[in-house]
Amino acid sequence: MIKNRLSLNSDSVLRKALNIQLDCAKLGFDWPEVAPVFDKVLEEIEEVKAEVYADKQQQQKIEDEIGDLLFAVVNLSRHLDVNPEIALEKASEKFTKRFMLVEQFAAKQDVELTSLTLDALELLWQKAKEILSKAHE
Repeated sequence: MIKNRLSLNSDSVLRKALNIQLDCAKLGFDWPEVAPVFDKVLEEIEEVKAEVYADKQQQQKIEDEIGDLLFAVVNLSRHLDVNPEIALEKASEKFTKRFMLVEQFAAKQDVELTSLTLDALELLWQKAKEILSKAHE
């Protein structure tokens, strides 16, 4: 029997999703390989897009589909033996470091970020990404 994970407040929502999936997997409700999990993630992306581009956009439906997508990504991480909380924490740290460099680059040029075009910001982002990736080699 699957435990009622929704009432547990001590877990993060990513941990709750992971634990629900682990409980279901123990009961045999799981894909035996990763390929259909990738398919499910892609399917959920398409469902998000369908709601975003619907003639009458409904925020609640978009939220529901984003939730389904996140749940599917947590399942993918489980199938790949990746802790989704750690992966998201690392991604957040990496993003923050890159963005801080972007801010430094703009400050050195005596330019406000808000005055830059998206293309100019992207160039600074790519420069930060390159510098940080070389620092980790």
